[in-house]
Amino acid sequence: MHELSIAAEIVEIAREEAARRGCRVEAVHLKVGALAGVVREALLFSWDVACEATPLAGAKLEIEAAAGSELQVMALEISDG
Repeated sequence: MHELSIAAEIVEIAREEAARRGCRVEAVHLKVGALAGVVREALLFSWDVACEATPLAGAKLEIEAAAGSELQVMALEISDG
């Protein structure tokens, strides 16, 4: 299940950005293309697993469907640390 490695990498990127800004990540907004080879339900399940025992525990993953093969973090919703 490569969705777990994708989720883990997104968690790491968001964790680093939150640490840099001194804030907490509430949600990550992701755009996933239909040809990206990512199963939405598997990515959502993997997100919860990847966030466990990290500063992102409890953060939401919002996935926007797109055409093509893109996989892009669009935005982080943050709150004060």
